[in-house]
Amino acid sequence: MSAFQRRLDLLDCIPKYPRKTSTTQVLCSLENHGHTELNIRTVQRDLEFLERLGVFGLEVDKRSKPHGWSVNLNWKKLNISLMDANTALAFATLEEIATTLLPESTLSDLSAYFEKAQTIITNEKSTLISHWKNSVALINRPSPVILPQPDNTALALIKKAIFHKKQINADLKRYLLANKEPVWKTYHKIQPLGLIQQDYVITLVCTLGTFHQRVYKFPVAFMKNVEILDREVIAPASYNFNYFKDNNFQLQEHSEPVKLSLFARKDSYFVMSNARFSENQKIEETDKIEYVKISASVHDTPKLRAFLRGFGPAIEVLTPISLREYFQEITKQYQQLYR
Repeated sequence: MSAFQRRLDLLDCIPKYPRKTSTTQVLCSLENHGHTELNIRTVQRDLEFLERLGVFGLEVDKRSKPHGWSVNLNWKKLNISLMDANTALAFATLEEIATTLLPESTLSDLSAYFEKAQTIITNEKSTLISHWKNSVALINRPSPVILPQPDNTALALIKKAIFHKKQINADLKRYLLANKEPVWKTYHKIQPLGLIQQDYVITLVCTLGTFHQRVYKFPVAFMKNVEILDREVIAPASYNFNYFKDNNFQLQEHSEPVKLSLFARKDSYFVMSNARFSENQKIEETDKIEYVKISASVHDTPKLRAFLRGFGPAIEVLTPISLREYFQEITKQYQQLYR
């Protein structure tokens, strides 16, 4: 193996302070990694070379023999001084899209990387990186309604509690009685099990108390006065985050698909953007010059109906009959409301 690969493997053999390892122990570890024809002097030179570079946090304790090698406890694994333009672009993108779902301690640790990334992109001699940064964007479609925003302090404490697996106390906004104003109620020993952001709403997945097994969902915007407790989270024995997420936040198709056919205006956004309802979708010309006929296998869900309603008179549903009758009925209701 090359000297470069040998030195990379050598770095993996060095523990973080206060643990230490000797040159002889490093030699044995390298031999176990498949490096042959090594001797103690070669390993010693490699260690001294990497220490002189000063970018890997390598330190040696010479107070006793054999000398002990370790990595400085405060050394960051990804050294900022070695950040290249592509890595800077990755950090800049991460800062834009992932801050909501990262704990504050992680964001704090990454702040220096974010700042360095912006500096590198700004000063990069090649225009390719800055050109890319200024040529792509992730835009969430604005919500048609004004949603309550979570309290930043409450969100930060909830993320910290989840990260450290700690229980919390908090005030929750509850609608306990029909046709009554909501009330703020204090709950103790909340078990925070996860955090999910769907569209514009950040939701806490949790149980209440230490004995209840039911898993709840609470918008973080309905929480305040969060207090982290020095008590470990106790999750229900059957709880699985991914299973709960898939069954409560993602659209589950339990019914058999039906054949959807409809007329759609050629200048509608759906047609012009080449969107599809399903993989087997077909588009045909019709006798109506301004319309095409679209056929596809779909699941007749409330979300599909809401999507189709958004097209207004730009579509006419043909089949299934139940869906056509649904649109006929709401059309009558609209006529009564707006006549």
